[in-house]
Amino acid sequence: QPSSVLQFEPAWLRAGAMAHEEEQTLEIEALQSIFEEGKEFFSISSTEFQLKLLPFPAGEEENHVGVTLHVTYTEDYPDAAPDWKLEEVKGLGDEKLETLKAKIEETIESSIGMAMIYSVAEACQDYLKDNNQKELSMHEQMMLRQEGAEGGDEEEEDEDDEEGEEEEPEWKGLIDKTLCDEKDRITPESFAAWKVKFDAELIANGVLKREENKGKSGKQIFMEGRKAEEEAAGKDGKDGKPGVLVYDAALFGEAEEDDLDDLDDD
Repeated sequence: QPSSVLQFEPAWLRAGAMAHEEEQTLEIEALQSIFEEGKEFFSISSTEFQLKLLPFPAGEEENHVGVTLHVTYTEDYPDAAPDWKLEEVKGLGDEKLETLKAKIEETIESSIGMAMIYSVAEACQDYLKDNNQKELSMHEQMMLRQEGAEGGDEEEEDEDDEEGEEEEPEWKGLIDKTLCDEKDRITPESFAAWKVKFDAELIANGVLKREENKGKSGKQIFMEGRKAEEEAAGKDGKDGKPGVLVYDAALFGEAEEDDLDDLDDD
């Protein structure tokens, strides 16, 4: 009789299986009411279907990315995870695709024991919205990487400049400067003596020319010029009377008081 006993499943096991099938059926009906059949929802069997997911299914914005979620219920679903895979992936690189798969796994693990496919689909759509970017060509990707590299170099230079500015000590004048011994300090007398020797060396080397008129005042230069003009006029055979010249003391820095003193003397 043992063989006949094995032909029958325990009542609690049959009840559990029926409960799983009922929950799966109810979930499929709910999904069909949310996702448009033949456009978003594609039924393959009573336990297998596909959901075509886009960031903006109503077309309010252009969809640059999208995936199809292929789901197959296991016998114990929803008390166990379903079998799933992503198909018809559009606009997502390998790195982003792996990130999306990780989000799906996270959602499934946190939803064991209850219907979860809608939660998985919602997590997919949220991720697609956040990454709804036009897929770049290889040339565009290369240009973008170059711009990023140049921007990184500029940021590093700015950081280096900022670090250099921070390291530069604050200038406080001569307050904190250590002075040399008094015997080594320059005095006006020692500087004047050095200046005489330095000028003499420059003159000897032809770098500096000695100015002959250095000690003469403006008045002396003027009178010497007038004398030379009179001598030139005499050589030319003139009557020896020079032309009338007007002397303006103000041009030579002489005070008008000198003229007034002359008038008083008269």
